[in-house]
Amino acid sequence: MPPSRPQVRIQTGPPQISNSTIEPETNQPPSPHGQSNEHRDERPASDMEKNTDVSDSSVHTDHKQLARTMNLPQSLRWIQANSTWSKWKPVIRSALAAWIAVVVFIIPQIENILGQAAFLIIIASFLSPPSDPFIAVLEREIIVLIFVALGWAWVCLGLMFASLARTQTIPDASILTIITGEYIEAGPSVIIGVFIFIGSTFFLYIKARLGPGPFLPASVFGCICVDISLMTAVLFPYPYYKIGQMIILPLAFHSAISLVVSILVFPQSISAQFTTYMQGAVTPLATAISLHRSHLLEDVTSSAFSYKQITDAANKAENTLPMLAAAARLLKLDVVYTRLAPTDYNEMHGIVRKLMVRVHGMGVYFILIHPTREQFPVTPAVSHPATPVHPRSPSPRPDRPSSVTTEERHAPSADKEIRNRKPSKHHQPLPSHARLYPTNSTSPLRSHRSHRSYKHSHSHHAHHTLLHSSLLHLALSRVPKRSGETAVGVFESQKYLNLEAIHLSHPDSTFFTARANELLSDSCQDLLSVCQEVLGISGGWIGNVGGFSFDFLRGDHEDKAQNHREEVQRYEDLLEKLTRELDEFSTKKRLTVLDPYRPMFDRSDDTSSDYEVPPHRYLFHCYVYQYHLLHFAALLQDMLKEIIRLETQREKPKLWVPSLPKLFTWRTWEPYEINEQEDDEDPETIPGIDPTWMTDLGKAVKRDPDALPPRNALERVMNWIYRAVISIGGGNMLFALKAATLTVILAIPSFLKTSAEFAYANKFVWAVFMAQLTLARFRGDTTFGVIARIISTFAGGLIGTVIWYISAGNGRGNPYGLAAVCAVCYPSFFFARLYWPIAPMTNLIIWVTTALVVGYSYDDTHLTVTSSPGWGIDVAWRRFVLVTVGVLAAGIFSHFPPSTTIRSYQRRTLATTSAELGSIYCSVVSYANSHVEKDNTITVRSLLAIRSKLKRSLVLKENVIYEFSLRGKWPAERYLKILEIQTQIAYELCHLMSVVHDLEPAWAHAFLRRTRMLDSDFQGDVLAVISLISNALHTGSPLPQITPCPLLDRFMLRRHGLNVVHEESEDDYGLPRTLTVDTLENLQYLTFCVGVSTTFGIITRLDRLMVAVKELVGEQYHIDGMGMSVIATEV
Repeated sequence: MPPSRPQVRIQTGPPQISNSTIEPETNQPPSPHGQSNEHRDERPASDMEKNTDVSDSSVHTDHKQLARTMNLPQSLRWIQANSTWSKWKPVIRSALAAWIAVVVFIIPQIENILGQAAFLIIIASFLSPPSDPFIAVLEREIIVLIFVALGWAWVCLGLMFASLARTQTIPDASILTIITGEYIEAGPSVIIGVFIFIGSTFFLYIKARLGPGPFLPASVFGCICVDISLMTAVLFPYPYYKIGQMIILPLAFHSAISLVVSILVFPQSISAQFTTYMQGAVTPLATAISLHRSHLLEDVTSSAFSYKQITDAANKAENTLPMLAAAARLLKLDVVYTRLAPTDYNEMHGIVRKLMVRVHGMGVYFILIHPTREQFPVTPAVSHPATPVHPRSPSPRPDRPSSVTTEERHAPSADKEIRNRKPSKHHQPLPSHARLYPTNSTSPLRSHRSHRSYKHSHSHHAHHTLLHSSLLHLALSRVPKRSGETAVGVFESQKYLNLEAIHLSHPDSTFFTARANELLSDSCQDLLSVCQEVLGISGGWIGNVGGFSFDFLRGDHEDKAQNHREEVQRYEDLLEKLTRELDEFSTKKRLTVLDPYRPMFDRSDDTSSDYEVPPHRYLFHCYVYQYHLLHFAALLQDMLKEIIRLETQREKPKLWVPSLPKLFTWRTWEPYEINEQEDDEDPETIPGIDPTWMTDLGKAVKRDPDALPPRNALERVMNWIYRAVISIGGGNMLFALKAATLTVILAIPSFLKTSAEFAYANKFVWAVFMAQLTLARFRGDTTFGVIARIISTFAGGLIGTVIWYISAGNGRGNPYGLAAVCAVCYPSFFFARLYWPIAPMTNLIIWVTTALVVGYSYDDTHLTVTSSPGWGIDVAWRRFVLVTVGVLAAGIFSHFPPSTTIRSYQRRTLATTSAELGSIYCSVVSYANSHVEKDNTITVRSLLAIRSKLKRSLVLKENVIYEFSLRGKWPAERYLKILEIQTQIAYELCHLMSVVHDLEPAWAHAFLRRTRMLDSDFQGDVLAVISLISNALHTGSPLPQITPCPLLDRFMLRRHGLNVVHEESEDDYGLPRTLTVDTLENLQYLTFCVGVSTTFGIITRLDRLMVAVKELVGEQYHIDGMGMSVIATEV
């Protein structure tokens, strides 16, 4: 039995027309000004391990409550929130590895082997701590060593060419003479400068092209190796090939220590990390289902009703997907001793990803019925426009009936007289826009409905006029009097205002909404309860499946076997319970929502003459929720079946190792760990999408407008060379070339005899690679990097100075004191390094500077070095000055052309995602039309990648404030509106893909016919709109004032109501033309209705997207009077 329902209070007062009525209110994605900052306060700064820890979720809750009780400031609550044993394990592992590196560093024999750059072993401990599972650490360290070795090889090649150009070679030159720059020659210096330029370009291009991932730290170390080695080797009068050894040796020692510690100290497998992230996704889903149960019992028509908690829970679950995908990428490489093989989790991974789509689909229902949901954006004209024309006659007409149908969500407005009218027990007035049958068709209630249709026409149209005038008045009041901008989207706004006033509003929507929600709740509560139970038990299984204790010597094998059988039986009983409830729901309970529509088929009811059924959209809303709930429960069935299969087949633990062909297979477009704070990402690509999809529109292929395809080998070679040269103009390559140019410019003092000695003695190479790594693709990120690096270097220098003088006192360094102080301080240092919720770059530079000051001070006091920067405060001061010089040079150079801004990146990213959404839209329509059984995983994965890309752009745009511009303020709200609409379209396409996959061929043809997806004229308009939007965003060009929008007007060309096939259709595809109860109860009909509603949502969002883009880029091609004449003609 469903839980007791509180009495629903239906609001009958007239609504207030305000900004909330007109302006859109969306929930996907959340505003960066609200959730982003809070998310960044709670989100650790780096590393996948720190982001999610569900196993200690109750402990986290207690800690947060304790923090509130203790009134801790917000800036310190992260300490309490991360003070759990599972969070301390990677801290202890990282701190121990760093302390061992210090111990190795202070041993005189090893220090002499490592050379003058021995301090790099301490710096690498903070740059690349072993906080991740062993396989992830192994992958990262191997890639780092490969890149550094590659940089060393490039250095050796450059030194060989430089030696060929040298006029004199002195193999036995004194080191004291060498560092004075006496042997510097112009020819070798130019060659070395060219090799610095090319080497830096290569590594920085990889850094920008591949973005965040395993290659990021490797490309940074590669740049450092090239810079230090070549800028030092230019001083030598002979090819000093061993110079790269002083870079790679400390890093090799660090890698060895990290790998050993990862194995021996609190080892963690990729499988354990994967299950942690998966539990982090399942637990919020259980919370979301619980919230669904409670929200369905509330008064959804109340202005106080909010579904934000449901949205937050769903977002929390989806935010774990990038981390889950990153861990899944390495599952095939995992080495673990447990019952389940690492690859056994792949099926569960796919189920969890699909659950995200379903839980969002269930949440769409609350968006549909919410009284303050988004409306079409009203754009006023420059001057007061004429009042739109309304139908002169209240009586229905065959071509434009007063009772029309639409899948659009209704406007929550009504005049007071009609809204105060309470329906009687057997009398629920038929909405003026809900037309169940075509005018010429035979309807059971047609004779009883005709009288009521005329009765309410005058008051209803008076309500339309009032609403329309109010909307226009409010729209005009929103125009800034001195904004300096002309109005855009007037044509679309005027047409939509007429559509809303004539077809999309209803005076009794509150009553119908409350009644439909009550019936929906009664039908779904039992199934939701079982789903919540399944999610709770499945989450517990996921959290415990990887656990294994070595208790095989205790002799309790029989008890363990019995417990295992009981556990399996528990899952089987739960599966049976879910299956039974799902069958009952699909065959009986879900039909409860049809109760308001059954009387129109019951001719024996004497009161049927006074009863009019609600419009069909309320049934469609309920069907949307039920459809996604059905699939959600079916996915939970699959999850339980997979759990039972694994528990049955994997009874004993064993050692699982990867096969040789799977070792280190990695493609750049695979999902990987996404660091939301990283700025070097290509706006032209979407990580997680196969590049071949970026131009996939069926068999459509892009052509070269200036040349025909190559006809012979010579033309093919020249074509390839041409494309290679053109690619140099891409954003990534331009950034790499610009950064390499800056590197060479700053390295010039090291190439001149007059300044080489000064540059070497004062370690000017610090300024070079700091400038090189500070320069980013976008000016705003570079400016932020300048400020962050200056502040963090100053703080790190102070911390390092304090550590040095505590360990050394007034002496020249004490190895025992240094080891003791590091042993005490490192746990707190690495706790902050891993969990301090500040900008990751700021966090990293603080501790790297601390390690550099301590390490360089000890090197200078215990090694015989050619140049002495000093120790303690001297090193810290020199480091701060050189970093400031380098980052300021990067900040100034970022304004030189070619200069790229985050503003341009945001616009180009939205253009790329728009085009990709159009490609996926065509793929979905092709899939529906072909009726070929094929896997749709690629489409769903691509849509998830698009949403991930859009979410990352939200974080990236926060640095726009650092892009100083005298042209005016950046329109952040307009970009956010476009991003929100695109995210909604991506969700709707996911749902549509599911619908067309479930439809049988006949129903699919009927669906395509009703939604006009096979109508070439309509599809041409849709694709033209997508192309116009993408091109306008990519180039910044204005859009035509008259466009195919609004597409909704064409979409609603033919009215079907509840019917499947239109009365005038020549082909019925074997489906019933006359509506019956059996048709309404058919699951295929439910899927059909959901598809129509989903398509309707896509079309309306494309219309809103067109207006949003017009607000950004403006309009062109004006024609006087076109809008009003078209509207008058249509009405």
